[in-house]
Amino acid sequence: MKKEKPSKVGLISVGVPWFDLTVAQNNLDETRTWLAKSWEVVGPQQVVIDTPTLENAIQDFQTVNRPQVLIIQIGTFPDGEVPLSIAERLRVPIIIHSLPEPEIDKRIAINSLCGANLTTFTLTEMGYAHKAIHGFVSDPQVQVQMAAYVRAGLVLESVKQERIGLIGFRAPGFYPCVFDELLIRRSFGIGIDHIPLSEVVLQLQKGERRTAPVSTFPTIEGGELTDASVESIEKYYAALGTVLENSHLNLFAIKDWPEIMGLEDPGGIWPGLGWLLDQGFLLAPEGDVNAALTMSILHGLTGTTPFFADISAWDDETNALALWHYGGAPSLSGDPSDIRYGEEGREVQFTLKPGRGTMVRFGYHHQQFRILAISVEMLEKKVQLRRAGGWAKTVKQPARDVVQTMLDDGWEHHVVLTYGDILSELRAISRFTGIPLTEL
Repeated sequence: MKKEKPSKVGLISVGVPWFDLTVAQNNLDETRTWLAKSWEVVGPQQVVIDTPTLENAIQDFQTVNRPQVLIIQIGTFPDGEVPLSIAERLRVPIIIHSLPEPEIDKRIAINSLCGANLTTFTLTEMGYAHKAIHGFVSDPQVQVQMAAYVRAGLVLESVKQERIGLIGFRAPGFYPCVFDELLIRRSFGIGIDHIPLSEVVLQLQKGERRTAPVSTFPTIEGGELTDASVESIEKYYAALGTVLENSHLNLFAIKDWPEIMGLEDPGGIWPGLGWLLDQGFLLAPEGDVNAALTMSILHGLTGTTPFFADISAWDDETNALALWHYGGAPSLSGDPSDIRYGEEGREVQFTLKPGRGTMVRFGYHHQQFRILAISVEMLEKKVQLRRAGGWAKTVKQPARDVVQTMLDDGWEHHVVLTYGDILSELRAISRFTGIPLTEL
């Protein structure tokens, strides 16, 4: 698995010397102090008001302290060339931060808001994605918005140069799993490494076992799995784990059926999928590359393990969607003692833990991306569906209407659940990328 690079947030305050630089400097210091509570902050610690200082700052950003997201603070009304020059040369997600006048009833001390207006016009006309935020960082609303856009910018930069290991292709007839390799590369900077499915089969043929991370295997039907089933599961676990490790990647889509769903043995590959997710590998079943992309972005935003899901029903009484799928990470179980295995070990059943969540899909539509976000509350309601599953109560719209919209608008049948409310971050990603966001 790849090592995560430290997250660097760039901060540069720009202005001209004909306004109140003391006010601008105080704003810069306050912003840096707040940002430094959560991220490594890089950039000049003084307001930049001349060309040599600006050039030194840009070169430092380019060669030594390259930020993953950059905040251009409009310390005072700036030279209009300065923000554009920074954007042209760095090409990272940009936040334009302007500050209120401290004594608006007496004077225009910094003219920051007007400077931001000048800057956003220029960046818009030049096609540079950005977000304007106005206000002191002591304002809780500004903190929430700034943090969401910083997190989104960091994730978008961190996924660049990421690679998806596509093991095999996609499940037969699963057209919602189609993908455009160049669109993914163009939109997110993510490449694809094609890994033959035969590599998993060849590893299976070696007959090696990897000890399962659990010691008991209670079955759905009652009793325990047979030794033959446990041995088979551990062989699949070893084979797939070896292929993943040999790739030196941590993001995958895999065609896990029909070829290697169970072959001739009892047991199968699906329990191992969940265990490997809990080891830090991100795995999208059924060769769903865009779901793998979604999982990577969600993991970057929350740091948690996502759940790849089908929506298979809804309940009007509880206003909830029924989620289920194989390959779920056991750490997502609301009660680990309640995890059960199918009689041959191919299936793993548990109920997803309760809590606030967001179901997301970076979907493919007419040769472009679009984003779906469904706000949900996972209910504490047990399921017995021979898979990992749960009931997701919709927060913004009736469950029936959510499903109808998905059907009418032709969304893919796979969504990815992450715990937490990340709508603000998804709005930020939509803003930075230009990909339309549908909120349900």
